[in-house]
Amino acid sequence: MTRLVALTIALALPSAAFACGGNKGTMTTKADTEAKAEVAHADVDPTACAKKASLVGSSCSYTTGMMAQRIVAEGSDETYAGTLTAFSEKLDSHVAVPFTLGSDVHVVANEVIEQLTEAGLTDSKISLEGKLLEVDGVKYFVATRYVSLSA
Repeated sequence: MTRLVALTIALALPSAAFACGGNKGTMTTKADTEAKAEVAHADVDPTACAKKASLVGSSCSYTTGMMAQRIVAEGSDETYAGTLTAFSEKLDSHVAVPFTLGSDVHVVANEVIEQLTEAGLTDSKISLEGKLLEVDGVKYFVATRYVSLSA
């Protein structure tokens, strides 16, 4: 019986060595980072409200999701490059807006913004693509895509 075990181990160990690809060092370029961001964007829904309480706060997630859907359906295409400004005030609409673009465009807390915060890019220079819609005198922006501009 011990010969059978020894023979099995002797045959299995060399095969296991071929299963591992080994240490393959890689360099990450800006194009690689942008490609990864593209893949990540495929997994998120810009019309869905963010799940994190730090982004939604005491605002209504249902209202935020409904507003995001409206903005995507009715809004105009916009692109923004710069940094986000934290916004802690509550809007009368109960829509969660944790950031602003400039001083008057409110960024809706959706899954794209949640992903951006998870990547630690809230203080970095970024490019945002999305939809802009003014409702009752308030400008709302829903991000559909982001790219880090920090090298």
